[in-house]
Amino acid sequence: MTGPQPGRRAGRPAKPLLNRELIADAALDLVTADGTDGLTMKSLAGRLGVSVSSLYNHIAGKADLLTSVQDAVMSRVDASAFDSVADGPDAADTLAEALRTWSHSYRQVFADYPSLVPLIATMPVSGAPATRRMYDTVAAGLLAAGVPSAQVVPVIVAFESFLYGSAMDVHAPAGIFGSRPGEQDAPAFRAVVESFTAQVDAGKDAASSSASPNPYADQPFEWGLDALVSRTLTLLG
Repeated sequence: MTGPQPGRRAGRPAKPLLNRELIADAALDLVTADGTDGLTMKSLAGRLGVSVSSLYNHIAGKADLLTSVQDAVMSRVDASAFDSVADGPDAADTLAEALRTWSHSYRQVFADYPSLVPLIATMPVSGAPATRRMYDTVAAGLLAAGVPSAQVVPVIVAFESFLYGSAMDVHAPAGIFGSRPGEQDAPAFRAVVESFTAQVDAGKDAASSSASPNPYADQPFEWGLDALVSRTLTLLG
């Protein structure tokens, strides 16, 4: 029995083989650390410990890299609850639950990557298979529940517009609507802000306190989600 052939290393390679998924994950790490401006082919190659030319064996260029990042992020959004939606007596309940599950997941994913919101919110989905699968699952669930075909895209866009903003609000300063000491203008606005924050503060306890950096982000999110879900259910026949 002979050992390894000359010129070949025995055992597994020291590093995982480079592929699009590995590249996309490293790009996400870079975006998280340095924002989208810090994402270049050179910086990505340095993070992976490879040459820039090695990246081009898997990624055509910056635009293709951004598409792979889009797919990496969107693949984290859980749309699986839409698979259980079907037309019938329980359609409204199952659709409402699917919309809520998807929305909570979507918001959390983009709260984890807030710097990507302006980019991905305006990126085409062509060439991004994981992204397209997510949209297809949502569209199929809406159709199965009885949402008219022409209304499916407006529903998805309305939810996404709300969810992107809600994901950003998670990181807004808690006192974003506060007034400076002695500031007397906008009395109606000052009064409603004080009323809202006092209500949220009064409802906090150790078990239910928000994990969001902005403790006042969750209640408006749930209120807006309720409104969108209710409006969507009126589309069912």
